[in-house]
Amino acid sequence: MAKVDILLTFWGDVDLLKEATESVLAQTENDWRLLVLDDCYPSKEPAKYFSNLKDERVIYHRHSKNIGITENFNFALKAATAKYCVLMGCDDIMLPNYLENALKNIGDTDFYQPLVDVIDGQGIPYLPLGDRIKRMLQPRKSGTYFGQKLATSLCTGNWLYFPSVMWRTSTIQRYGFDATYKIAQDVLLELSIIKDGGSLYFDRVTTFQYRRFAQSLSSIEKGKNGVRFNEEDKVYSYFAQEFAKIQWKKAARAAKMRLTSRLHQVIS
Repeated sequence: MAKVDILLTFWGDVDLLKEATESVLAQTENDWRLLVLDDCYPSKEPAKYFSNLKDERVIYHRHSKNIGITENFNFALKAATAKYCVLMGCDDIMLPNYLENALKNIGDTDFYQPLVDVIDGQGIPYLPLGDRIKRMLQPRKSGTYFGQKLATSLCTGNWLYFPSVMWRTSTIQRYGFDATYKIAQDVLLELSIIKDGGSLYFDRVTTFQYRRFAQSLSSIEKGKNGVRFNEEDKVYSYFAQEFAKIQWKKAARAAKMRLTSRLHQVIS
């Protein structure tokens, strides 16, 4: 059994998929398994590419029909057997020290978040307004964060980058992903873990490149009536009530205000 399962769900650009895979192959930590879950993408190129890799740590599976991103995430979680897992984006890049640093620091926490560089479709670093705000909200020191303080911070503005997170597999498998959400699954998952006593290790070492396109999934239907904001409103409203029940007054207030989410609605 490997130390880490890298769960790579695929539907998209085949060349970027290859770049993502090659970044895994280049890791300084070698004890991993890569599971590529092709959601019936209409091309034979991925199957051809992976059949030629000849690396027993890489497993390629193509679904017989398209099941959608959330169901593919849940399929990936069921396939995970390692102590830790990463739900990597099929167009993102692990820097060579990602796995080594993550395993060194995750310790007894439930999930690990490094610093990330944001790159565009051509792999060029850039920093849109939303990512500049994320960077401002992130902790100033590496360390373990948990409880109301972490929940309040993330409700003020979610500064996590989901594809770059390493998870304790037993933790994330307990929760899974809610298929009623298209975009806000990550917020629901993260805040649920924190509310239930989970903890995060935040690492101020850059080990990951997150690819953000001009028209990314998270940008779908921008505006006050867009899918993203409707889902965020629903999730934060739910947690405002949940945090109030456990007397996390600051977190409840932050969830009710959801400051950066509301600001994003205004400027989108």
